[in-house]
Amino acid sequence: MLLVHSFKKDVSAVARHLRWPELKVRAAVNYAGAFSGEINEAMAENDATDFETLKRMLPQATEFVPKKAAKNSNAQASSR
Repeated sequence: MLLVHSFKKDVSAVARHLRWPELKVRAAVNYAGAFSGEINEAMAENDATDFETLKRMLPQATEFVPKKAAKNSNAQASSR
């Protein structure tokens, strides 16, 4: 559902992005509608999980920071 939301609920766009049949994406959306409590709980858990939480579960994890984001955060830091 995160992908569906990021594509502004455009099922066709999600299907193209994943290279899946549109019917498969619609099935996922229908499942999410039928089991919305389960999906909402999973999405809330995902939102609440930060890198430190993941690091406790997966000690070998390393944080990836894209160069563009790093440049933006440096620009923000220097403008403060």
